[in-house]
Amino acid sequence: MHRKKPFSHRQKKEQLKQKRERKNETEPQVVAPSQARVDLQHAYENVPESSLETEDIPFVDVLKVNEQPLPQRLGSRNYNPNRYRLHFEQESKEDVEERKQQARTVPIEPLPETVLEVAVEDIYKPGSVLDLPRRPVWDYHMTKAEVEKNEELAFRQYLKDIYTQHSTEELSFFELNLETWRQLWRVLEISDVLLLITDVRHPVLHFSPALYKYVAEELKKHVVLVLNKIDLVPPEVVVAWRHYFLSKFPELDVICFTSYPKLEEGSQAAKEVRLRSRGHKGKRRSAVGPEELFKVIESLYRDRVDLTNWKKKLELKNVQSTQSLVSNKASAVVDQEEEVMEEEEEEVEEEEEEEKEGENDKKDLDPLHLAQEVEEVIPGVITIGMVGHPNVGKSSIINGIMGKKVLCCMYPIAQVREPFTIVGYLAQRVPLVEILKLKHPAEEYESKEQLEEEEEEAQITAPSTTHVWTAWDICDAWAKQCGYLTAKAARPDSHRAANSILRLATDGKISMYFRPPGFSHEKGH
Repeated sequence: MHRKKPFSHRQKKEQLKQKRERKNETEPQVVAPSQARVDLQHAYENVPESSLETEDIPFVDVLKVNEQPLPQRLGSRNYNPNRYRLHFEQESKEDVEERKQQARTVPIEPLPETVLEVAVEDIYKPGSVLDLPRRPVWDYHMTKAEVEKNEELAFRQYLKDIYTQHSTEELSFFELNLETWRQLWRVLEISDVLLLITDVRHPVLHFSPALYKYVAEELKKHVVLVLNKIDLVPPEVVVAWRHYFLSKFPELDVICFTSYPKLEEGSQAAKEVRLRSRGHKGKRRSAVGPEELFKVIESLYRDRVDLTNWKKKLELKNVQSTQSLVSNKASAVVDQEEEVMEEEEEEVEEEEEEEKEGENDKKDLDPLHLAQEVEEVIPGVITIGMVGHPNVGKSSIINGIMGKKVLCCMYPIAQVREPFTIVGYLAQRVPLVEILKLKHPAEEYESKEQLEEEEEEAQITAPSTTHVWTAWDICDAWAKQCGYLTAKAARPDSHRAANSILRLATDGKISMYFRPPGFSHEKGH
């Protein structure tokens, strides 16, 4: 037996490197769908000259949201965690720094309410190259490689047409990951009914006329527009948007939905300028909208699919919500002295009752439990597809239909490189200084005597109006008010404060919403 030779750590690394190279030569490499820096001209090198032109194509920097390293563990060579990551065009550092400078220097000027009146034509240009990419024609006689190759060629041509006819300054963010479009194509193909989810605060941004026309006219399928989060806007805005879409698209079904229905509030509370709330955490009320969705589906597929189980679940939810409402009203009729003494005991009892009701809900919603009471279903299945931008409430709609929390996902706001421009956009259309009750950062540099005089005379109960506000000033003031400070220098963390304001706007605590054209005129009359 030969004696083993000394083997250093460097030699071991070199050995593993050579082993990986030999393995990559024999096996196909797992590559992310889009490279970190996509050169469109290089992407066309292997494409036949007859299908694409060979003119110069500008390259695009791609921002991969939540990019994860490829796994190196055994048995995971076919798994790519970045396959469905969102890919957007990445902005240059110069553009980001320029917008930051504008956020520091450009004062905020409030805009009239009519600026928030937006039409679909102001956002989309149907019939142009900016429409959604179409999936190439395919059949079951084609192999998977042939189908994917045709899809890649079509998507490259789609990108080429866009970047040759429009500059990057003219374009908004759109998905550059082919896998995302493939998911959309498959959802459209297998769905019998398509739910187009929109946020009622800005539905024209989320409703694509090209997508609606493609599904309704070419695929011959039903489209249901869901105006979600209706609790975040006044009722008249919801009615106005519903009338607007029905008047422009008569064949479209429009339903309203929310997982957090509003409690009755006085008119004065609704007009108050303040941070709003969407209800208590952990106390989910019955969603508004599942019944309306059921009626639409029932009218379309009543004779082909048995919807008895779905109807039974809705009836059970209505009974349970009615019982909980009656019990809440009965418990409210108590003397004030007894309420103070028994408040903690009542909260404990309510939590126990909610846990018991939750267990009963699971039993009632269990398919096996329902199958014992319902007759054998008629053969037939209906597939409902859901399409929507990030943060429009797709998960909340599924949770509302199921009657419990089964999904929760949100686009990470921390991925926004420069949030100050968005804060300035909000401040021009919403009185942020009044809502957040901010004090201008420049006031801290004034003399203490002047501050004492102001406190004695005006007591500083309202936000200051003597200073000019910028987007950066708003973020600084909010950082000081919330105690957001940098770790080393203990300065106001403006970036964290800006992200906090964006979260408040996303959650609906800062209410900014668009109106259909002519809303202000009709409201005045």
